[in-house]
Amino acid sequence: MVQPYIRLNDNMVFRRKNRYHITSISKPKKWTKMTRKQRERSIVKDVTSEVKSLLRKHGSKSNMNFITKAVKKKIRTKRKKLLGGGG
Repeated sequence: MVQPYIRLNDNMVFRRKNRYHITSISKPKKWTKMTRKQRERSIVKDVTSEVKSLLRKHGSKSNMNFITKAVKKKIRTKRKKLLGGGG
């Protein structure tokens, strides 16, 4: 059975003994193929208070990704070309 996962700013969050830790893994496919021991080795820092407050605010659903910092990507929009008719 596949467990639902939590992501924080596109990085996977690992839960260990009621504590949440952010990892260096950002791809869900890679995350699902990893063993528990490999996930523990990829822990970067503890983010328990941040994740718990986000879960309280937004509720707990399956496969969540919380974006808390500003996104640097530009949003592209398609522009319609106006075709000129020679009347």
